[in-house]
Amino acid sequence: MRIRPGPDEENKEIELGKTEARQARPGYNIYVLAFGLLGVVAAFIVVYLVFAQ
Repeated sequence: MRIRPGPDEENKEIELGKTEARQARPGYNIYVLAFGLLGVVAAFIVVYLVFAQ
């Protein structure tokens, strides 16, 4: 992916790698953390219900 540089740079294009080109929007990591935490809590609840009998 190629992007145009800012006005303070020379007229050159910058080549981005796959990781740089695919960065998520700000705050995306919060959603990943929240869903991961909910998944862990749900897994503990299931294990508790299965083995608590």
